[in-house]
Amino acid sequence: MMKRKIHKGDTVKVITGSDKGVVGEVLEVFPAEGKIRVEGVRSQKRHLKPGRSMLHQDGGIVEKLGKIDISNVMFYTEELGGVRVGRSTSDEGRRQREARGRRHGGTVID
Repeated sequence: MMKRKIHKGDTVKVITGSDKGVVGEVLEVFPAEGKIRVEGVRSQKRHLKPGRSMLHQDGGIVEKLGKIDISNVMFYTEELGGVRVGRSTSDEGRRQREARGRRHGGTVID
């Protein structure tokens, strides 16, 4: 299990794969698997027979979002763009997330 630097509700940018460049909100985080579910990324269709499931009695095509690896996304904001995330301690002793790197190093995210 790895440290979670990306949380539910964060905006991320996909940096690898078929959905590269897509910006979306994190809907779910699966820390034990190291995966996340992002809005509008890795859409999957499943064809169901009628009567197989209580949720979909009449069958048909059901669309859902798949999971992607957390290493394939980067934290994203409108002001900073894509940035790496680190942790620091504020003057009051609270942990906070901050941007890492040359351009935006030390900018507090939350």
